[in-house]
Amino acid sequence: MRKSGLGLALLFSLIAPIKAVYAEAIMISGKLQADLPAVSFDPGPGDFVAYVNSNTITASGAGTACNVTVDDRATSSVDNLVCFFEWLPNTLGLTSNGFTLSGVPNTTGDLKLPYKISYFSGSERKKVEIVKGEYSIKSVAPVKPTITGLKSSLNGLVYDGFSFKSYLKDEAIKDIAVSVEPRNYIQYISIGSGSACEVPIGGTSCTIEVGSIKASDTDELLGSRDITITANSKNNYFAPPESKKLVVNWDYRPPVVDHTLWNFTDEAKTIKVGGQDIYTGAKTVAVAVKVPQQETEGEWWLPTAMSLTMTPDGVFKPTTKVTLDDGTEIDFKQSWATPLRRTLQPVSGPQKVGDEYLYIFDLTDLINGSYAATFTVENTSKNSSTYTEPESKLMLSDNPTLMVLKDGQVLTKRAPVYFLNEIIVAAFQGQAGVADIKSVTIDNKVVSLTPTNYKGIYYLPVGDDLAVNSDHEITVVAENLYGKNVNFSTVFTYQPTGFTLKNLEKNVTLYSRVRQYTDLLSQTAGDKCTLFTTEENANAYLAWYGEKSDVTACYPQWNNVPDGLEFYFKGRTPGLTGFFNKTGENLLDYQVYMINGKGSKAVSARNRRTLTTQLPYNPIISYKKNKVIAGINPNTALA
Repeated sequence: MRKSGLGLALLFSLIAPIKAVYAEAIMISGKLQADLPAVSFDPGPGDFVAYVNSNTITASGAGTACNVTVDDRATSSVDNLVCFFEWLPNTLGLTSNGFTLSGVPNTTGDLKLPYKISYFSGSERKKVEIVKGEYSIKSVAPVKPTITGLKSSLNGLVYDGFSFKSYLKDEAIKDIAVSVEPRNYIQYISIGSGSACEVPIGGTSCTIEVGSIKASDTDELLGSRDITITANSKNNYFAPPESKKLVVNWDYRPPVVDHTLWNFTDEAKTIKVGGQDIYTGAKTVAVAVKVPQQETEGEWWLPTAMSLTMTPDGVFKPTTKVTLDDGTEIDFKQSWATPLRRTLQPVSGPQKVGDEYLYIFDLTDLINGSYAATFTVENTSKNSSTYTEPESKLMLSDNPTLMVLKDGQVLTKRAPVYFLNEIIVAAFQGQAGVADIKSVTIDNKVVSLTPTNYKGIYYLPVGDDLAVNSDHEITVVAENLYGKNVNFSTVFTYQPTGFTLKNLEKNVTLYSRVRQYTDLLSQTAGDKCTLFTTEENANAYLAWYGEKSDVTACYPQWNNVPDGLEFYFKGRTPGLTGFFNKTGENLLDYQVYMINGKGSKAVSARNRRTLTTQLPYNPIISYKKNKVIAGINPNTALA
């Protein structure tokens, strides 16, 4: 009988400690063949699915080389050679316990799981490695669950789909069958944190026994709620999980108002009733009524009489005068009548349109004002419901008032405007917000507006982008809540002023280097504006007159002054003085700002021109002979 190399090694390790050996020599002849210990692996059922499936791999000894064990205390004997098997540590999510390696793979792809086989040699049981290897598995990525269908069972009926409607009050859901796409892992189906079921590997459905969940979860006669169905792996790997909403609708009502269309305008409008667009006339209210029981046999559910009660609610409190935060008072000169309580009957209806019923009420003889609106509808069996509009209804038959004001007066044609930001545009109809400014354009360019404490009333912006001393056309459009609009258009003259350095800017010949010029800024046109050298001095002057004063002050801003000239003033009047250092073109660029005690500021003049200078002629000295003085010759010194 041949012994393997491993067997001989183990045998020698067993007999080596014997002290009494009488043979002088041992001779072994023959052929040695080494048999290495072997192991086989059982990967268990199912695929290796990363992150979701827990797998167990079981190793077991194979072959005749030795008995493979995981007990590190086992000892070998002559007739029983023992090898020690162990899984080596890995970072793939699987942990060992004896022959088994269990866990959820934490990655995908070809995974190599290391192991080794050893034996213990000698009395000191020195561990000697014999075999080191790897067991390979293929880990695949999980596919998120997909819910494909729901079947809800209640009162013996099965509703297929993701929504159903209940007509029987207090009926309860018994169970929900959930269909899913098959997966290579167990799918866990749940409703919230309550009932659940499991779909086995490769399965396509399971049924959740919910017990007794009412279709309605409130005391309301009409409603809807969502029941969320989730599908995940058992370890809840997928975040968020697959989820579908089971929409449960219930309807236990008498005939009710479904929706309304209030048309206070002068134009026809459309209302969607029963899936169709129906035209309604001006100054009407169209009411769509739903009767959920219309598929039931009999006529007890048919809608019949309907009424509309309009009660003045005082929400709309019309006024004709307003005072802005800055103290400006505006009188719109409007008048208002007192509205009365009215109960109206429909002029048409019920008219069946699709699955709804249409009623029309005429509003033309209502007095302007706000009303609380309440509808009452009943069926043949006198079951009735009442619907009150959540918002007050405002009847307006007149156009809004539009005003463009300057200093409290209507802006007239070609009126001078010095501060555009003090112009008020106001749209008003009894109460702030009922009418509003739709657009303002100056010279066909839309301008932004500065709001006040009243919606619909605004100030124009600062006009620094407008050409000064020029005419501009302003157009204002106002509109109320119901699309009634009015227009205002006129022409105004912006900053009809003029300022000049009259000596430098009057097209006279200017000389460089030799002649000193001194010139004061002066006003040539427009309402008087007292000139100052700086903005600080101008503001100090205005402070004497108070914040609301219409007194104005002006000061220059020197953007470019020819080389050699410098700022100058006489008294409080600004100007320039000095010599032109440059011969030829000299750029003079300055602006004049106008301010007033209200805090307004505007560019009043923009002067930019080129001053051309020239050199004077060189001086020429000439003389003529007058008389001869005796005794003077070319060498005589003259004192």
